[in-house]
Amino acid sequence: MEINLTDPQSEAFMSEATYVGVVAGFGSGKTHVASTRLMATKLKYPSIDLAYLAPTYALIRDIFYPNMHNMLQEMGMVPNKDYSINKSEHNIYIGGYGQIYCRTMDNPDLIVGWQVGDAFMDEFDLLPDDKATKVMQKVSARCRQKFPDGKKNQKYVTTTPEGFKATYKFFKKEPLADSHLIQMSTYSNEKNLPAGYIEMLRDQYPSQLIEAYLNGVFTNLTSGSVYPTFDRSRNNTHYVAHPREAIHIGMDFNVYNMASIVHIIRQGIPYAVDEFIGLRDTPDMIDAIKMFYKGHHVTVYPDASGKGTSSKSASLSDIVLLKKAGFLVKAKSKNPFIKDRVISMNSAFEKNRYYVNVARCPQYTECLEQQVYDDYGMPDKKAGYDHAPDGGGYFINFMWPVLKSNLTKQIIRGVTNVK
Repeated sequence: MEINLTDPQSEAFMSEATYVGVVAGFGSGKTHVASTRLMATKLKYPSIDLAYLAPTYALIRDIFYPNMHNMLQEMGMVPNKDYSINKSEHNIYIGGYGQIYCRTMDNPDLIVGWQVGDAFMDEFDLLPDDKATKVMQKVSARCRQKFPDGKKNQKYVTTTPEGFKATYKFFKKEPLADSHLIQMSTYSNEKNLPAGYIEMLRDQYPSQLIEAYLNGVFTNLTSGSVYPTFDRSRNNTHYVAHPREAIHIGMDFNVYNMASIVHIIRQGIPYAVDEFIGLRDTPDMIDAIKMFYKGHHVTVYPDASGKGTSSKSASLSDIVLLKKAGFLVKAKSKNPFIKDRVISMNSAFEKNRYYVNVARCPQYTECLEQQVYDDYGMPDKKAGYDHAPDGGGYFINFMWPVLKSNLTKQIIRGVTNVK
């Protein structure tokens, strides 16, 4: 199997450490090099099983399976003849070469019942620290198949850095015995990326994240203000909704503390022009919107949890109530990751792509200025500054999400290392 690898990818591929940590920027090829090393190990040791783990099955399905499918086909293998990807059993079977276990890390207690030689843990920093620690313990215990030539059992961690989390602890602060940290920047893989990709990342992400998401550097992403890029002077507007102008409402559901942020969009730029804070329930919110914005076309971007039963009616969900009121509702099957929603907001504020009428949205403004992170690195919910930004964030993240780097790269025939 001949492959092309960048210098830092080659360093990760060739590492013989027991614990290998690949901390990398978007598009730097961390999943590619992990998949490549996994396959090379599988071909060299056909009697040894291996494991690939990700935070969710969606990541395995959408990224790892296609990556492996492309790799196996590039090697001349035929699907369902030479190999099969069993998505119900979460295994990959390769004729004459055994299997690869594909498991999630969302519940460490379920990491039982199998043995492998090596394990590969992808996007490790998406896990909470306590869960990541338990996953590392559980996975290490699973790596106990003996290699015929005496090769040590290896555990690979690949991740985009998400602050000073478990990967930082295991590979830099308190390094595991016989560990090897490789940090890869997006620039190291620039020639294999689409034209303008790095510029796109710089344009989309706030400056505080560029070090992490481009250079693969550990930086503090969860200290101080949740929305440090918001400035009540720079991001202020005097815009209000014109009669019959379409309005867009981000809505957070909370019994006795409903929060909705009213927006207009002009020339592709969102403006928060009003707020409804502290209302009792969804019917009260509907009444208020109809009273103050009669004649306007209303689109609501709600908390996806509203698909559950409403506190007002056991038979109707909050979202059904909004639809019955004549509002257009745009909601995905589940809420975005909190981190993604916060990034979307911070990026929009910093790039001057989101403005708030401070005079008409005083509580929203106060929350944006005063919400901080808690001791667990999550936006604090105890002080009461969370509901309004949550509401505004559902709208911003739905309309202007920060694009993810889910690049996959096929194996390319050529020399082992290209400098």
